[in-house]
Amino acid sequence: MSSHRTHVALAAILLSAIATSSADAEVKVHGATTVTYGLMKPQQAQIEKISGAKLTILPSSTSRGLTDLAEGKADIAMLAEPMQSAAESLNKKQAGSVKVEELEGSQVGNAFIQFVVHPSNPVKALTKDQLAGLFSGRIKNWSEIGGPNQPVLLVGEPTSSPHKMIAEALAITYAPTLRVVQNTNQVAVIVAQAPPALGYISTAHDIPERDKLQVVTSDVKLPLALYLAYRKNASAEVMKVVKAAASVATK
Repeated sequence: MSSHRTHVALAAILLSAIATSSADAEVKVHGATTVTYGLMKPQQAQIEKISGAKLTILPSSTSRGLTDLAEGKADIAMLAEPMQSAAESLNKKQAGSVKVEELEGSQVGNAFIQFVVHPSNPVKALTKDQLAGLFSGRIKNWSEIGGPNQPVLLVGEPTSSPHKMIAEALAITYAPTLRVVQNTNQVAVIVAQAPPALGYISTAHDIPERDKLQVVTSDVKLPLALYLAYRKNASAEVMKVVKAAASVATK
């Protein structure tokens, strides 16, 4: 009888543990701040409610997120560009670091890159040639284009998708004076505090600093596609998160 009761108690404990594990399933989501602050963070509660999973969200960059996914450190990678192009860039640096055939990518939203300066800067618009001059270092002082007599402070995150897209669109190499930060969100933080700064964010960045920035109008239009990448053999919990995110995203 004692043995029977023991088996029953153990079974009850096991079932309880399974139920708890299922209810509190953790899904690690790493990568682009554009997707972090444009979708995953603002909609976290709703995504968790729909998917039944607990999200651990780590903002970094597209390349860092995809690397973490490939190395098994993340369940989902947040990307601000198609998975194939992000993987190609990483594999050029280290061949075979990302096995594309083992991964899937789903587009979950859209955004545009925005060029931002401090609100005190009187420069309200920049042409493509002016942007190229500023980011390349050819234009070193704001006074050269009608701004204050202040050296231009460039801020950027070199592994981010916007950083690469801007360089390609302007056909430039960034100035060696570029102040490098860890993610695009930090670009906004510095620009909001430094009057001579120039940087970039995206329309998807839902961050407190947005009200402290001035978006500069330009003839350079750079669209971003927001993606979530995951392994083809991803768990049911991971797939529920991807579907939930897609269902609440602003297309």
